Amino acid sequence: MEILEKIFGNNTHIQLILLFYNNGDYFDNITGLAKMLGKSHVTVRKVVSDLLDAGILSELNIGKSRVIKINEHSPYTEALFDFIHSIHSIKEKKSIREIIEARS
Repeated sequence: MEILEKIFGNNTHIQLILLFYNNGDYFDNITGLAKMLGKSHVTVRKVVSDLLDAGILSELNIGKSRVIKINEHSPYTEALFDFIHSIHSIKEKKSIREIIEARS
């Protein structure tokens, strides 16, 4: 189990954020995200809506499709990804000094 899931619980919000952190900048649609996460379309749509409202994600409407992408311009996304990176650095046995230096 991921340390983040141990800290925050194993919920779809964390799973979706980690999916974007680990696998890329965008996904073509909510149906694809739901399949990747093994969750219902309704659940993932609600989570995407929450993360859009928080400014973590953004979307592009292309015809009838919605492209969901990470909002690179959000200070919340940057802080969140920095935190995830720090957690991964700790797992790799980096010292606190190395983690702080990498953030600077």
